[in-house]
Amino acid sequence: MMLNSYVPNAYRRYAIAGLVIAMVTPLAAIAYKMLFGASMAHAGFELLASPFGLASIVAPLGITALIAGLGYRHDRLARQIRSERAATKHLRRAAYHDSLTGLRNRHALSEDVELLISRRSSQSVPVALLLFDLDRFKYINDTMGHAAGDLVLKTLADRLRSYCNHNQKVYRLGGDEFVLLWEGAPGAESISNYCNGLAAFVFRPVESALGWIDTAGSMGSAVLDSGVTTLSELLKRADIALYHAKEKPGSSHSLFTHDMEGIHQQRQQMEGEMRKGISSGAFHLDYLPVLRASTLSVSGFSVRVRWSRPQENDLEQKEFLPMAEESGLILPLGKWMLEKALHDAKGWRCKADVTLPVSAVQLRDPAFADSVIRALTEAGLEPSRLVLDVEHNATKREGGIVLTNLERLRENGVKIGVSELAASIAGLSMVRDFPVDRVCLDLARIRSLAGQQRLNQMLTLFLQLATTVETPVILTGVDSEDDFKSACAAGAEQVQGAYVGSRLCGLQISQYFATAYADMQCNAPAVDLRKCG
Repeated sequence: MMLNSYVPNAYRRYAIAGLVIAMVTPLAAIAYKMLFGASMAHAGFELLASPFGLASIVAPLGITALIAGLGYRHDRLARQIRSERAATKHLRRAAYHDSLTGLRNRHALSEDVELLISRRSSQSVPVALLLFDLDRFKYINDTMGHAAGDLVLKTLADRLRSYCNHNQKVYRLGGDEFVLLWEGAPGAESISNYCNGLAAFVFRPVESALGWIDTAGSMGSAVLDSGVTTLSELLKRADIALYHAKEKPGSSHSLFTHDMEGIHQQRQQMEGEMRKGISSGAFHLDYLPVLRASTLSVSGFSVRVRWSRPQENDLEQKEFLPMAEESGLILPLGKWMLEKALHDAKGWRCKADVTLPVSAVQLRDPAFADSVIRALTEAGLEPSRLVLDVEHNATKREGGIVLTNLERLRENGVKIGVSELAASIAGLSMVRDFPVDRVCLDLARIRSLAGQQRLNQMLTLFLQLATTVETPVILTGVDSEDDFKSACAAGAEQVQGAYVGSRLCGLQISQYFATAYADMQCNAPAVDLRKCG
């Protein structure tokens, strides 16, 4: 043991052992001679002069070399074995752990869940799987760089590890998705309370070289029961619950129920039909006319999209656009709507504006402004004729990208409008968060706020406020003659609704202007537009 400590190299130890043997052998022979009466000098001379003496010296030296060679070979094999063991350990860790965060990965999760499923019959320990991901992670990567995104992931992974106990294991599936596997999980209420505490601890700001980065996320959980036989099924349930959690504001949690599965399947079916419908021509654009109240002449048209589903009634945009936004299908659908509206407007002999609804999801795309400008160029339409109808809270998330897109569009002549504002002074003032060219006020909302008796006073107040902030107003929901009279009395300049014109398709508008206004002057009366519908 001491030799191992002082001479760690194996083949050197073998060489030392051989040398010791080579020295001991002739000394032993001399000692033998001395026992039989010879002097030490005579015994040594006699031994060296004899063949046996020479052999006793040469043979141990050869043995020494042989033992040293064996030691070298042993040491080389030992080092090779240690290297292979280290490589095997490294590969095993890489196969079961995430390289960025050090957490166990999907492969490890699969084996752990399979083990829990296999021993489920022999023990009745409840098991829950919590799946959660981050909000705005793509935005962090796009605006702050991947280094900031990696820092957020590693920080959140460390927080998860420190919050969990010995019955809980944390995994990273990839991207911004994490899983917590909980053996001995309590009931639904306790899981929900735990998730609330976990969210408060994990989703805190992360300090980086670029400043503090806000984090948030949602969680979906599922319990391992007799209906689950694979990890994929368990993850699917947790993912469905996660989807429902994302529909709630802020960092929230949902526990899977079988009712969710039916709703999720219906949604997936609709998303599949929508994806096919975009390419197969199942969507159609209608146009609601906007008239100048004083002359009843056309100032523009607002776009409405319809979905003609096979063997179903047509769906209005309010019934499917929210789903399109959540699924991301609003991006290809919005692109089609833009190109179709520009193509239709190019064929109108009247140079009326066309107002197109734009989702906040589209505005969060850094390339959105460039795609709109490119579409205008390809269609050959003047940018000033296009009005993009933006939600009033579009800058709530990723406001930097949204504002950059809006500013670039306005610089190139595109107009920005805001609609669906709450009928309140605070609501109207929100349009100043970013430059706008017009705003829509809904007459029905103002009526519900003020009542019929105070409608005219309240409407006048809002129109005066709009004038103060230098924002033109389109009054929507003018559906009757009384509505039109109230709008005119309050000083509304532009109106839209069932009374002033029904929906038209692009071809109807082209035919109407071609036959009624060959001189290209826009003074179409409301009654004629109603007849066109």
